Amino acid sequence: MCVNILEQDGTTTLYRMQPEEYNFWVAEIDTKKSECAYVDYFYSILRQQTEIRREWHTISHRLEAVGNTEAKYISNDIWYDMPDDSYLFSAAYTDCIHRRDREMSPKSEYANILRIKVRAPQLLNGEKLYLVGDGEALGEWHSERSLPMYEHENCEWVATIDASLFEENEEISYKFIIRKDDGDPAIIWEEGGNRTLQVPTFDGNEVHVYEVHRAWFPIYGEKYAGTAVPVFSLRSEGSFGVGDFGDLKLMVDWVSKTYQRILQVLPINDTTLTHTWTDSYPYSCVSIYALHPMYTDLRQLPALKDAKKAEEFEQLRKELNALTQIDYERVTEAKNEYLRLVFNQESKEVFASAEYKQWFDEEQEWLVPYAQYSIFRDKFGTPDYTKWPEHNTWDEADRKSLVNPRTKAFKEVSFFYFEQYILAQQMKGAHEYARTKNVVLKGDIPIGVNRYGCDAWMEPRYFNLNGQAGAPPDSF
Repeated sequence: MCVNILEQDGTTTLYRMQPEEYNFWVAEIDTKKSECAYVDYFYSILRQQTEIRREWHTISHRLEAVGNTEAKYISNDIWYDMPDDSYLFSAAYTDCIHRRDREMSPKSEYANILRIKVRAPQLLNGEKLYLVGDGEALGEWHSERSLPMYEHENCEWVATIDASLFEENEEISYKFIIRKDDGDPAIIWEEGGNRTLQVPTFDGNEVHVYEVHRAWFPIYGEKYAGTAVPVFSLRSEGSFGVGDFGDLKLMVDWVSKTYQRILQVLPINDTTLTHTWTDSYPYSCVSIYALHPMYTDLRQLPALKDAKKAEEFEQLRKELNALTQIDYERVTEAKNEYLRLVFNQESKEVFASAEYKQWFDEEQEWLVPYAQYSIFRDKFGTPDYTKWPEHNTWDEADRKSLVNPRTKAFKEVSFFYFEQYILAQQMKGAHEYARTKNVVLKGDIPIGVNRYGCDAWMEPRYFNLNGQAGAPPDSF
């Protein structure tokens, strides 16, 4: 049995535990991190040096530093397997439907601290968990005097109790209740009998944390309505002939105002193969990662410094936006030209930014091959890489030159880095905006990829290149 401490850099530090009694394991850890506000961790089981099982840690255990810097923490935890209602812990609920402002517990001046921690995923937006029970510290079972709890992690709540208000080894009874933020007097009590806890013996300057089994409330699952729509159909007055990621925010507003909670969009992957209208089929993607440049919201980009060009594009925008149907080829050609002008104008500053550098480090595994594929597709005039005179498959050895700003190869592909960064930031902005409106922005993905797309070119070993499955594009 081991406890795995999650470090800030994403790594884990493993500490072996020792059995103390039946079904009870112990580890003693000196973190030597007095400046640390909390520690996240999870448990696993090793057989010799091989991990054979780990607990469900979508939500990890969290231990907060609420006492002074020299305090000793004794945490009594529970092994968590995946719950039947694990969906309540997903971002769709924690960040959208049940979105609440989470906060860490305030520091405590108590000499001896008792902490009770529980998971309660059923709470809705605008609700908070409270602790009520025996003694003055727990409100003597009066709900209006109940002890407030803090949601320091998604769906996990914790309360701080002054242990000096109870006798050592005293058994206290308590329950969890739900109260509204807006002062609504309605109270929801958890189901089942009273919980009990024996106050431990304190040796001074200690924090005893008790993680207890999750709270259950008589709250029935809700049903939600939503809308499914392709982004290209969301054209607004300010669009450039087609719906874009800026228009997606307007659609989020409409979904929210009509009391819907879910907005699903058709695939937004890049489908560029021939630069013709036949690329418009959203389920024929060339990359499962790359976003389609057509969805760039030009309104969010810096204005063109060339006033004449800016006026020409504004006239073209009005012309394309007035069409009764999307002119796929003219829209994509115009946006590509506009993006290249912005690239020439802004890329140096963008590439120097910390935000871009972090994004590139996270995405370069797929981004670099995609950019090179795009160059060859256009250079050789066909997406059929079997007909290219060179580079018929991705060569990992090319990556070094493709990421080095001093090389010719980098200068050729860097536009596609810039383009995908802009798209990623705009899509992220639409996603974050949907969260503020308590709307789940739900994506759609193609089951397969195009036979001559980047993914098949990059990793042909994953595909049966002699066959094709799925519905072909509609014959418009």
